[in-house]
Amino acid sequence: MLLMLRAKHLRRSPAGWLSVGVWLLTCSCAWAQINFRAGSLLDAPLDGTQAFPSAISQSPEIIPPTAAQPFAGPSDVPALQLPLAPPEFAYHFGGKGRGYYINDQRIEFTGVEATFAVEGVFEGGLVQHLDGWDLSFETQLFLNQPFGRNILVDTPERRSFAANFDIDPLQISQLYLGARNGDCYVALGRFVTPFGRFYFPNYRNNFDDSPFIRSEAILFRETGLLLQWDPGIWVLQAAVTNGSFQQDTNSSKALVARVGIDQPGYALGASVKWQDGNGSELQKAFNNHAGVDAMVRSGSWTLSGEAIYDQYGLRKPGTLLNDITWGRSLYYRDYNIGLDNPMTGFGYYVNLGYEGPRWTMMLNYGEFYPGHIGVPKQDAVTRRGLIKASRHWTRHFETYSVVLRENDLLHAFDDSPRRGIYVIVGAQFVW
Repeated sequence: MLLMLRAKHLRRSPAGWLSVGVWLLTCSCAWAQINFRAGSLLDAPLDGTQAFPSAISQSPEIIPPTAAQPFAGPSDVPALQLPLAPPEFAYHFGGKGRGYYINDQRIEFTGVEATFAVEGVFEGGLVQHLDGWDLSFETQLFLNQPFGRNILVDTPERRSFAANFDIDPLQISQLYLGARNGDCYVALGRFVTPFGRFYFPNYRNNFDDSPFIRSEAILFRETGLLLQWDPGIWVLQAAVTNGSFQQDTNSSKALVARVGIDQPGYALGASVKWQDGNGSELQKAFNNHAGVDAMVRSGSWTLSGEAIYDQYGLRKPGTLLNDITWGRSLYYRDYNIGLDNPMTGFGYYVNLGYEGPRWTMMLNYGEFYPGHIGVPKQDAVTRRGLIKASRHWTRHFETYSVVLRENDLLHAFDDSPRRGIYVIVGAQFVW
C-alpha cells in the first residue's frame, strides 16, 4: 500500500523520485543488517530445501548476518557512512510459480493418474524489534489448481477416494506469530512440524514427492503453540498441536518434541509425537511416532536420514474402508485391529543431495515395514526410491524432473495391480 501511495505521488511530482531512491537505499541497507535470528529454527525452511528457516527468507542477492554475527553497527556499510541503528521493522516477500506434467500409476484405478497442473506459492513476513524482543509474523500460502468435478466414482471403492482429490484452491501452509528473546523463542499458529529434520526439495504443494515416512506418516505442518530453547549448538523444541492437518474437530491435542544438535555442517536429533486420541469424533486415527534424524554436509554434498517407530490405523472398530469420507490411504494404513489398539511399523530413508550453481540433485531410498495383521495388502513392505534433478537456467528459472519408484502390489484396489511408478516433469520460477 505504501508503494502504491508513493507511486501515485511520483506521477504528480517527478522530483519525488530522489526521495524514493534514498528511501529504497536506506531500506536496503537496513535489510542487510537485520539479525536473522529473530525467526525460528522450525525444521526445514519454507521451501523445504535447507535445515533452518529464518524469520526473513534469504534471497540470492542478500547474504545476511548469521546468529553468531549479529548487527555490528554503521561500520558494516562503509559506502554510506550513515549512523544507522538496528532496524526496528523489516519485511520480506517471495514466491514460486510452477507448471508440470505428472503421471502417477499408483492411482491408475481412479482415472486421474495423468494430468497437467499449475501451482503457486506466496511467502512473506514481518519483523518488529522492540526492547530486546524480535516479534515476527510469517506466512506461506499455496495456490492449487483443483481437479475437475467429473471424477470416476462408479464403485464404492472409487467413491471412498473422492475426498483425496478435493483440493482447496487457496491453502494456508504456514501462518504463525513468533517472539524471540535471546535463546528463547515462542510461536503460535501453523508451522513446520518440529519432528525430525529433512534436507530435500519438494516440487508439489502436497509434498507427496517425499520419502514414505514423510509423505505417509509425519505431518509436514502442525497448528498449535511451540516453545523453543536453543543455547549454543543445542535446539530443544516442544509443541502442543492439533495433531491433524487442519483445525481439530475435537479437544484432543498432541505433544510434539525434539532434542537435537543443529549446526551448518552436521545435525543429530531425537523426536516424539504422542496424542491421546480422546475426542468427540466418531472415528479418529492413530498418528504417533518416535524417531531419530542425522545429517552431515561437506561442500555441495549433504547426506541425511531419518528413522521412525510408527503407530497408525483407526482407533475404533466398525468403520469399513469404503465408508471413509475424509480421504483414504493408498497403503492400507486405515485398518482397525481393535479398540485403541494401533498398528505399528518401522521405517527409514537415506538421502544424498547435491546443490551446485547449475544443478540440484537428490537420490533417496527408504523402506517401511508394517506390523503384520494378516491382511496381505497391509502387510507388504514398501521400498521406495526417489530421484530428483533440477537444472537452474537463471537465478530464478529452473526445469526439473522427479521419478518415484517403489515395489508393485499385485492385488490392490479393484483387485488390479498397484504399479509403483510416479513421474513429474516441470518448470519453476522462483523470486
